[in-house]
Amino acid sequence: MRTLLMIFLLLVITLPAAAATIEGRIVDGDEPVSGLKVFLYRDLDFTREPEFIAAPSDAEGYFRVEVSPGSYALFASDEKRRLFAFCGRNPVTVDRDDVWAGLQVVPVSGVRVVGYDDEYSAAIEGVVEFAGKPLAGAYVYLYLDAADDLKGQGYRLSMPTGADGAFAFDGLPESSYFLMARKRMNDQRVGPVLEGDYLGHFAGNPLVAKAGTTSRVVIPTVRKVRSQLSSETITQATGPVVTGRVLDAEGHPLAGLHVFAYTDRVIGHKRPAALSAPTGNDGRFRLSLGQPGTFFIGARQEYGDSPTPGELFGMYDKSADHGLTVKADQVVNDMTIIAEPISLD
Repeated sequence: MRTLLMIFLLLVITLPAAAATIEGRIVDGDEPVSGLKVFLYRDLDFTREPEFIAAPSDAEGYFRVEVSPGSYALFASDEKRRLFAFCGRNPVTVDRDDVWAGLQVVPVSGVRVVGYDDEYSAAIEGVVEFAGKPLAGAYVYLYLDAADDLKGQGYRLSMPTGADGAFAFDGLPESSYFLMARKRMNDQRVGPVLEGDYLGHFAGNPLVAKAGTTSRVVIPTVRKVRSQLSSETITQATGPVVTGRVLDAEGHPLAGLHVFAYTDRVIGHKRPAALSAPTGNDGRFRLSLGQPGTFFIGARQEYGDSPTPGELFGMYDKSADHGLTVKADQVVNDMTIIAEPISLD
């Protein structure tokens, strides 16, 4: 009996985590793309070794790969065909259930390096495109690393592109940079990328910008075809969830506000731990926290930077410090947040 027990315990300890499946399709517009391998990474730095590699996509663009539970960034590329594909939901979180993840293909162009008039700093400039044409109203973001999933405002943020799709960064320290391009239909600089928004992930990330040079690039974008209700910054399939409504002082629902959660009391100076999609006309929200702990929860119109006068803003007020402590997989329903314009009076 003791021997059987030891064998059982050994099996339990050494058994690998139950596998889940990621399935998806690679497309170029509406057309399937065959023969592309999908590489799965632990973060959005695809210069590292992948965790898993899917078999090449079939004639209809479909692929399938078994993975262990976790979060993965999905990319595909083909140097001969000069194609690059990424998933607009990166990173994708896999629990025990199968997950669908679509990838859209963009063309790859090289980096053109020319001189820069300052030998001690560097410049990056280029054009944001959609379907081969310049995209106006897009922002380009520079990140120093992929640790935060290339989200938020980043190290530098460009002015919105004009009709020529052009952007430029001057006076950069010599370094490696990750480039992302986004155009949100609500004209916001930061916040969740929703259905209909434009998203571009530079295929040459990270770009090495050397002092005394200007790197000229093209960043093609795709349109997000499906809105995700999970938060931008936390996309775990499991974990605590908070639902409720955002109301004004008279009890009327407020639309277009984001509900946020920070892990400390100082808000607005860094990315939140979680952020909801904008509230609808009924003021309702769903916030996925991803892990247990104490969170400081509120709602605001904008996202990024500190709250400003006139902005609708409010905090969870059922505790003195606005904090809410949640357990693993706990669901908190019917939270109410009252938001009012910020006043300096």
